Amino acid sequence: MTNRTIRLQIVLVLFTLALQACSAASTPASEAAPPAEANETVTEAAVLPTDTTEAPTAAPAQPAACDNQYMPVVAGATWSYKLSGPVPDTYVHTVLAVNENGFTEQDLFASGVSRQGEWVCEKGNLLAMNPPSGSSGSVSSEDVQVDFKTTEKSGYTLPATLATGDTWSQTLTLEGTQTISGTVYPARNQMTYDCKALGIESVTVEAGTFDAMRVECKIVMNISITVAGSETGTTLNLTGTNWYVENTGMVKNLTTGLGFDTVTELVAYNIP
Repeated sequence: MTNRTIRLQIVLVLFTLALQACSAASTPASEAAPPAEANETVTEAAVLPTDTTEAPTAAPAQPAACDNQYMPVVAGATWSYKLSGPVPDTYVHTVLAVNENGFTEQDLFASGVSRQGEWVCEKGNLLAMNPPSGSSGSVSSEDVQVDFKTTEKSGYTLPATLATGDTWSQTLTLEGTQTISGTVYPARNQMTYDCKALGIESVTVEAGTFDAMRVECKIVMNISITVAGSETGTTLNLTGTNWYVENTGMVKNLTTGLGFDTVTELVAYNIP
């Protein structure tokens, strides 16, 4: 296997991490009743002066499952990013569809690489299932096709809320194959990362200047590829830092370690 192949394998995994915040259980988003539909008739009860009995208080409505403080989940929303590092590129991240329990996302790179995956939502906590659990997730380009399943996972990718000082951790085991120039290689990635919300700070990217929550994660990645019956592996110790803006999403990611430094910055976005 060439150095370029190994390098591309690592970069693809780093890209997956760049889209994630690191996970943990978190306090759900604030509960609020949904607004009335435009065509809904609202009827007020008549007030009877002689009746002092109070009407029972209705239970508060549960928040939408995908309502998240730092990641707007809206069908048709798009974010354009610039990726700098071992393989510079640009890509557009899109929320393709949203249902009551999750959503589908897509990333299209200028270089021809594409990625699509599913997320599960639980009371505002978001869990990335790409590579998904129980079905194939993929990253593809002209010469490389990566197909993985998540065989083990814990926690959430992005908690419902983030407050300064919050700490959490996440583990993922991904197993599957990589097809490189027509040759299929079994592959396995194990990732563990411990994260902390460091607080709000100003960050400037091409899309503008934002007050963003800075999240730092210590990442350990064990990557293995089987070639001709022999397994070749490597361990990476990295630091990933993400900047998230309320009601906007991720505006910047910085991943450092072992010469595979990557920077992802927001260029433009549109949230319907």
